Amino acid sequence: MKEKKLTRSELKRAAIVEAASVEFQNKGFSLASMDDIAKRADVSKRTVYNHFPSKEALFSAIMLEMMEMLCAFESLPFRADESLASQLTQLVQHEIQLLSAKGFIDTARVIIAEAIHKPELIQDAMSEFSKQESPLANWFNQAIAAGALKAKDSEILVVQFTAVIKAYCFWPQLIQGEPLPSQAKLDEITQTVVEMIIKQYT
Repeated sequence: MKEKKLTRSELKRAAIVEAASVEFQNKGFSLASMDDIAKRADVSKRTVYNHFPSKEALFSAIMLEMMEMLCAFESLPFRADESLASQLTQLVQHEIQLLSAKGFIDTARVIIAEAIHKPELIQDAMSEFSKQESPLANWFNQAIAAGALKAKDSEILVVQFTAVIKAYCFWPQLIQGEPLPSQAKLDEITQTVVEMIIKQYT
């Protein structure tokens, strides 16, 4: 399928969001200015305000885009003719790939730091994000409906599944600046998550 070409306005909006993300990472929300964001994006300050009425709205847009990254990969439908282990392995690999995407950790660090002091900044984005069903939750719901997994719903499954992954591939990088684990360690993490789900829910 041919990729849709962005309009001039969409390109400017994307440049503004990218510039704001860098400014927030470098300076934090309070010290970042719309003037500096406009300069980095190579657009006028008026153009920035045409897309985002306030710095708070821009921050919320960045947060929503980051959350949408976690739902960005194509939904993997549950397949009754393929082993649970194989499908769960693919899901773990997708999750690790998304968490290790360029700029994700830096942006998450800024958002978490600002949310502690200004929780109202994330309320709109969280409200919008809560309306979406992630591909991960969708897969678990399908597996439950097919009788392959024994659980009431996907909520606890998703929390357990992602908690182990984030313990090695998100929180250490976010808090301590550690690099992503080696491939051997990632393979071990993947196997642990897969075995945990199968053992507990089949």
